[in-house]
Amino acid sequence: MLKRTLVLLIAALAQFGCNAEYGADLSYFKRYSLNEGQRQGVEREKRDLLKIEDIKVGTGPVAAWGRRLSANMTIRYTDGTLVYEGPIYTYEGFTDITGIENDIRGGNLIQTGNPGIKLGLNGMAVGGQRRFTVDRKLVCEGVPMDAGPKAGCGLMERVHLRKEKVIVEATLTESCIPLAFRAIYMNGGYLLEFKAGCRDSDLPQLDPTAPIWHVY
Repeated sequence: MLKRTLVLLIAALAQFGCNAEYGADLSYFKRYSLNEGQRQGVEREKRDLLKIEDIKVGTGPVAAWGRRLSANMTIRYTDGTLVYEGPIYTYEGFTDITGIENDIRGGNLIQTGNPGIKLGLNGMAVGGQRRFTVDRKLVCEGVPMDAGPKAGCGLMERVHLRKEKVIVEATLTESCIPLAFRAIYMNGGYLLEFKAGCRDSDLPQLDPTAPIWHVY
């Protein structure tokens, strides 16, 4: 019934000359592409500050820049102490995620201060399993390197993380492009806007000749 109502609404809007759009990037998720200099910098961090081992190569969509990524993850300090075990998700390659409070998913969003954990997922394919170690430089990025042993940051909404090297085991469960339905464009904005899921994409494909630190 809801789908039929939406179809009728779109048809009615079209009759009155209003703009309707389906399948656009969510407006409050502003994506950006890496230029060559940025790509080289991120790849250098991935190569020098992460130690990555693919346990199983997946066959689904690739975790690439400008995607919403979901994974089941176990995070430990190098002494074996468990930090977190369970589902996580993150948005890679977004400059502004205003409105993301509408997509909290139980508070399992990895916060921005931990780029190494997010970068470790890049290049996986859905269904794949990976183990990687993140240097403390990319853990709690805003915390000084000479901070005391108790210094840290929020890993997720309810999980605290110390500024220490961590070992991560991850299984990628989702890599997709957020979509929205938008209609009635007036005065520089849309009067109707809501999420319409997430689109899988076959691109990019994994390059078997690329080094493991290549950024997709």
